[in-house]
Amino acid sequence: MWDWLVKHHRHIIVIMILIVSFQLAYSDIFSKGPLVYPSQIVFQGGAMVMSAAARGVNGLKEAWENYIDLVHVRKENIDLKRQIDTLQLKLNMLQDVKIRYNNILGILNLPLPHNNVSYVTAMIIGRDVSSIFKSITVNKGELDGIKKGDGVISTSGVVGRIVKLGRHVSEILLLTDINSFIEGVDEQTRVRGIVNGTGFDRLNFMYVLSNARIDKGDALITGGKDGVFPEGINIGKVLDVKNSPSGWLFKNITVQPNVDINRLNYVMIITGEK
Repeated sequence: MWDWLVKHHRHIIVIMILIVSFQLAYSDIFSKGPLVYPSQIVFQGGAMVMSAAARGVNGLKEAWENYIDLVHVRKENIDLKRQIDTLQLKLNMLQDVKIRYNNILGILNLPLPHNNVSYVTAMIIGRDVSSIFKSITVNKGELDGIKKGDGVISTSGVVGRIVKLGRHVSEILLLTDINSFIEGVDEQTRVRGIVNGTGFDRLNFMYVLSNARIDKGDALITGGKDGVFPEGINIGKVLDVKNSPSGWLFKNITVQPNVDINRLNYVMIITGEK
């Protein structure tokens, strides 16, 4: 019923106007004689109908205006939500830029104990941390002065060494790979050995004699005798020391690496002496 009134309200108003106009035009005729009462009834009825129609039209007009206002509010809400989403995206991008900026600052401000070496800063663009091979790919290569076998470090310590080389990219064998072997030195006792990856987030400190002094918590650093890394770069901390069974020559030593490869974005490739 409401929909019908809304749809035909213009026609209803026109009919009411015609009825009242007819009544007013012939009021003198219907105001005398036996038609006086029907005339009054028609007049009053027409007035009531016109009044109701006017109220209905005003109600429809108000409802329509309210509907239009609601449509505008809804559109404004949609626009505001879109602006909020855009601002959130920009905020996320700025946070990522901040992280990268802090990483670069860390590299630039790295207090290197080996100021006599040159290095190239590279960004990690690929990771292969499968159980078989632990490596990462960076965006610098042969044209940047990098050579196969170059050592790779970060602000935290040793990362690995270059094993594959392209003109613009390089592949780095990580310190934690089972094929990785570098020289290590206990910073406290100066005991030397070989650091070997386990394929996981642990290292083995091998070929340390069973009577050598190695304590849990000792720091391991590079020894500088392998021709890959200068002396004094952090490798990791000793987690566990077990004496070998009677008759065995070496200790079993487990080391926690300093570098967390999952949180690494940039590395420094040692290209030679200054």
